[in-house]
Amino acid sequence: MPLADVTVVPSIFPEAFGMVAAEAAAAGSPPLVARHSGLSEIAEGLEAEYPAARRDLASFTTGDAAELARKLDALLALPPADRRKLGDAARRAAVERWSWQSVAERLLAPLQIR
Repeated sequence: MPLADVTVVPSIFPEAFGMVAAEAAAAGSPPLVARHSGLSEIAEGLEAEYPAARRDLASFTTGDAAELARKLDALLALPPADRRKLGDAARRAAVERWSWQSVAERLLAPLQIR
């Protein structure tokens, strides 16, 4: 499969939120993100949805090019069906955690009358 079915976010700069990674996840492209600042939230959400044996493929240590290369190689070496499963899990994470609807529901929940 082409590289386009995996998204790499090797950012070294602090980010309030990893929008590029969240959008990739929403599109079903499993992101591999540098684990820092707002991207850590993305990594945690992906890890919660990925199968236990694949959770390490959600992120890499910021600035560690060798680790990034190893994990990207591992992602690309997966059979296409397994990468699709990660893409489906990434999409679930995006919809449940970062979609406008889920964010609005969490923000409004404390204001609901019970």
